[in-house]
Amino acid sequence: MNNSDLKKEFLNSMREVTSTVNIVSSQYQNVKHAMTASSVVSLSLDPPSMLISVNKDASIHDNLGKERFFCINVLAKDQVDLANLCSSKDDEDSRFNSEEWSFYENIPYNKGANANIFCRCFNSFTHTTHTVFFGEVVKVINNNTKDPLMYGKGKYIV
Repeated sequence: MNNSDLKKEFLNSMREVTSTVNIVSSQYQNVKHAMTASSVVSLSLDPPSMLISVNKDASIHDNLGKERFFCINVLAKDQVDLANLCSSKDDEDSRFNSEEWSFYENIPYNKGANANIFCRCFNSFTHTTHTVFFGEVVKVINNNTKDPLMYGKGKYIV
């Protein structure tokens, strides 16, 4: 199988993986960023830790790094518009215009999300186009009032 075919088949197989939609948010030197992400994984319970994978070209990438903080906002199924807003480069300047955003110790988070998982980055690893950021959980807010927004087969599942 040539590399082009392998990438195409890999992408098709990944469309079969259904995952929760999240928004990763951060603020560094008074610059706020948010991006829609499905590459978010629980790493361990002891200590509670998460990992996120971020494309090096994403505007949030340089806001993240060792000893910096970020929030994983686990979206509810009625937050499709927010997911779209935070995945569009054209709308980057309007991502934080909603009153649904607040701050916990200078970390932006979305109050309408099902959960907010605040992390301190303790390590990172770069592999080709992406960097994996490892975060130790420092605080969690659970709302759990709605079904989660899911993504699979190339679309949101509501």
